[in-house]
Amino acid sequence: MTLHPDYPLPDTADPVMAPFWDGCRAGRLLVQRDRATGRVHWPPKPAYWKGGRLEWIEASGRGEVYTYVVAYAPFLPAFAAQLPHILVVVQLEEGPRLVGYMVETTPQAMRFGLPVRVVFTRLTDDATLPVWAPA
Repeated sequence: MTLHPDYPLPDTADPVMAPFWDGCRAGRLLVQRDRATGRVHWPPKPAYWKGGRLEWIEASGRGEVYTYVVAYAPFLPAFAAQLPHILVVVQLEEGPRLVGYMVETTPQAMRFGLPVRVVFTRLTDDATLPVWAPA
């Protein structure tokens, strides 16, 4: 994949998010869970949150479209080649909602509640994004 020079890349070295990005590079969708309550957290919290009770676990990678919007004009020039760009909020089976975008589908096929699965798009050697495809 050739990226536009202005494509915004994630900060994969951020200490709170680094385990998430490491998981994405390995093809695993990681989220945090509270060891005491079992509650799954998103977005991730620092390791000291709640007395260090949070742990990283692998999510199922399955969920459904909670809401979506189809962009027909790029909000940044770097995304012009991806039009129409289907932006989604996915409700994971584990509970949290993640923001991302759809692949392997068309705007006409989109609907609320659409079952989806995570797939990974490698942007650079260091940055791999979780994106969503119909299940």
